[in-house]
Amino acid sequence: MIAGKTWREVRVMAFAYLVILEALTIPVLLLWPDIYADLQRSTLMRNLGVDWLKRIGEGVANRDEQVAYLSWCAVMLFFRGTNLVGTAAAVLLGTGLFARERENQTFELLLSRPVGRASILWQKVWPAAVCVVVPIHVVSASAIGWSALLDLELPAYELFLASVHASVFALTFLLATTWLSVRMRVQAHVAASIGAVAVLQIGIYLTQRIRPYSLFHFADYEWYAPILAGNLSLRNMLDPTHGPGFTGWLLLACVGFYLLALRDLKRAEP
Repeated sequence: MIAGKTWREVRVMAFAYLVILEALTIPVLLLWPDIYADLQRSTLMRNLGVDWLKRIGEGVANRDEQVAYLSWCAVMLFFRGTNLVGTAAAVLLGTGLFARERENQTFELLLSRPVGRASILWQKVWPAAVCVVVPIHVVSASAIGWSALLDLELPAYELFLASVHASVFALTFLLATTWLSVRMRVQAHVAASIGAVAVLQIGIYLTQRIRPYSLFHFADYEWYAPILAGNLSLRNMLDPTHGPGFTGWLLLACVGFYLLALRDLKRAEP
C-alpha cells in the first residue's frame, strides 16, 4: 500500500523525466552528421586550453567517425544527459519522500502503519528508484535505433554498462536526498541542502587541480568514453582492485546513505 501510494505520487514526475531525457537525446544524435562535418573543419575543440575539454574535443573530432560518435554519445547521452536530468530527477523525487509527509501532517499516520520502519523506508524508496533508473535505460535503448538511422552503431552491451553506471550515479543522489528527507521537516530545506552539495561538487569539478575530488569525476566523459569503447569491463567498473571501480564506490555510497536513512527513520519522532 505504501509503495502504491508512493508510485502514484511520483509517476507524473517520472514520465516528465523520461520525456525530457528523450527530448534532449534525439536532436543531438540526429544532427550528428552535420556536427561531425563541422568538427572536422574546425580545430577549436582540439586546441582548448583546459585538459579535460581538450580530451573531449579530441574524442568527438576523431578521424574515425565511429570512434568520434561513441565519444559524442559519452558526452551527450551520459555526461550531459543523465548527469544533468538524472540528478535533477533523483533530487526532485527524493525530496518529498518523507519531508512531504511531515508538511502534510501524515508522518505520524505513516509510522503507525502495521509494518516496521525498515519496510516503510523500502516501500518508499524502491518505486522512486525504479522511476530514476528505468528512463535512463529506455532512452539509452532508443539511442540504438536513432543511431541506426544514421548507419552508425552503438554497442548494446557497452551501452547497457554505461546506463548501469549512470543509474547508480543517479541513485546516489536519490538516496542522499532520501536521507536528508528523513532528517528534515521541510521539503525546501532538503532541496536547498542537496542543491548546495551539487553546486559545490560541480564547482570542484570545474577547478582543474581539485577536480578528482568531485563526485562528478565518477561520472564524466573520461569514465563513460572508455566504457562505450569497450575498454572497461563490468569487473573494472565494480572492483577497485582490478580497475577504477567507480561504480563499486558509488554502490557503497548508496548503501551508506540508505543505512543512514534507516537509522534516522528508526529514531524519528512524529
